[in-house]
Order: sequence, then C-alpha cells, then structure tokens
Amino acid sequence: MPGISVEALKDFQLCERLYDYRHLEKIPEKIYSRDIHTEKFENTIKNIMYFFFFKKQAGIVPSYASLLNRWEKMWFPKNTTSYDIITEQHESVYGNISSLTSKAAAALLMFYEEYANADIVPMAIAEEYTVPSGSAYNIEDKFDLILYKNGTYYITKIMFNYKQTNKNQFLIDFCAMYNGFSNRHPKRMANARFGYIDILGVNTRFNDFPINSNDLNLFAYWLDKLQDTKVFVPKRGLIPYCKKCPYDKPCSEWNGWDREVNNG
Repeated sequence: MPGISVEALKDFQLCERLYDYRHLEKIPEKIYSRDIHTEKFENTIKNIMYFFFFKKQAGIVPSYASLLNRWEKMWFPKNTTSYDIITEQHESVYGNISSLTSKAAAALLMFYEEYANADIVPMAIAEEYTVPSGSAYNIEDKFDLILYKNGTYYITKIMFNYKQTNKNQFLIDFCAMYNGFSNRHPKRMANARFGYIDILGVNTRFNDFPINSNDLNLFAYWLDKLQDTKVFVPKRGLIPYCKKCPYDKPCSEWNGWDREVNNG
C-alpha cells in the first residue's frame, strides 16, 4: 500500500491539482530565495534540537556554546570568511545568513534554558510512524519528538511562530501524530499528550494541541477523499493560494478531464 506524507495530504486538502503536480507528476517548482532561507533556518534549528536531545538521551547535556558551534558549522558554508559575512550583511534586506544567526542564537538560548536541566526523558527523536488506512494510502511521516516525564508521554511537533488563528492549518498534522502514536503504542494512549514547542514563540515550553473526534473524522474524510478522487480538478482563482502557486502556468493550460477519467 503506497505511503504519503502529511504535507502531501495537506496539499491535496488545499488543491487537488497542486497535489498532483507536486507529488504525483513531481513537476519542478520555482522556490524563492526567501523561502529557501526560511526552510534552511527551520531545518537547521530542528537538527540542533535533535542533537541536543540525542545527547541528553545518552546522559549528556551539551552546553549552549556547543549548540552555537553546531549552528555555525551547519549554517555557514565551508570556507566562509569574516569578510564574506560582513559583505553579505549589506547585500540582502531579508533573511541573510548573518542576521538569521542572531535570531537563532536567541531562540537556542531560550530553548537551552528551558530543557538543559529539565527532568525529562527523550523517548524518540525524528522517529518514523505509519497511519494504516482502509483506503489506498497510508500516512508515513515522523514524530519530531516524544518526551517522557512523570508517567506522561509528550508527542511533540516543533513549530516556528505558531499562531492560534492558524490552528486549522495544522489539524492534519496533529491528527496524523495522534493516529500514528495510537497505532504504535496503543497501551500508552491514556497517558499521551499531543502538542508543540514553538521555538520562536514567547517561550519554548510544551503547549497542548487538543484533538477531538470531529478532528479525527475530518482526517479520515480527507484520506478517503484522496482514495476516491479520479480527476484532480483545479481550484484556479478560487482560493488565495492561487496568487502564489508555482504551478500557475500548467494549471491555466490543464484540460485533463477525459484523460484522467479514462486512466482512472
């Protein structure tokens, strides 16, 4: 049974045609430098957090200085000189590699102060999980962190600038985590809490993300709908995402009704 990622299901939820272009046809898309910087920044921070918890898992608490040192090694290209850094600071208005270092240093300090001496056990770090489905697709993704303290399991997603007003955009993520943990550890569900750490928030404590039966039903609905969909119809001009969609040109030329129906 084929597996899809949480992001793939979310793309399908947003626009069926986007899902097809990005995950089935795998058409290359233009990525702007601002988005590249943002993605690299977030991935680097995540990897440093993983490093911290891997060390703590082994009974070693790395120093804040070691986190910064790891940032510099991962963030700055090899053979970068101080002249390169100074020059780069004056060349880019948004998100240059030097200015983001200051943001990272502040975020990592807050994270370090919260977790260096915390009585918490890292049970799993970037661990893969599967959500079995009665449809043609399984969800295959990763838990960012599973932490344990005082008999409770904290199934944790690492977030960046999370806003409560955007909660609905992450329902699929947390429902997948809920189902994935339930599938792997059914006997631990009674002691499980699902939530997030916002590394760029006002604090880096664990925050609960409540999940109810309606949310789980919605998740199941979108998985079933993905299985049942034979024609991936465009939503061209109907949703705000269209204004920045990287597949605007092929979408404007799409005429795949007969082809997709026949192939289905």
